[in-house]
Amino acid sequence: MRNVLIPGAILTAAVLAGCGDTDGGGAEPAPAGGRGGTVEVVAKDIEFPEHTYEAAAGDVSFRYVNAGAIAHTLLIEDVDGFKLEVGAKGDEDQGTADLEPGTYVLYCDVAGHRDAGMEATLKVS
Repeated sequence: MRNVLIPGAILTAAVLAGCGDTDGGGAEPAPAGGRGGTVEVVAKDIEFPEHTYEAAAGDVSFRYVNAGAIAHTLLIEDVDGFKLEVGAKGDEDQGTADLEPGTYVLYCDVAGHRDAGMEATLKVS
């Protein structure tokens, strides 16, 4: 029984950590120098709980967390070569994109997910 409780506790801690958001926009503060930053996107079944994310221009790091029961992807519209994938609940993926100031669309390209509403806005300034 002990072996079951430890992984469960770790998974619970990981999911709860992913729920924290200090600025309401799904982004952590940009690092010193004002370039880039980290954006955490949580995927639930057929939705992103946040509809808008913010980051500073430059190298933006993304942390993608699956809090749902099915596989998801994360792409940035019109940004070639960026794709994160999470296959099961608790899975995480990370990646970085060099983004200029502007407004971008984040979305899941699993069949039917984007049409069902799995997209969000990323504002880069």
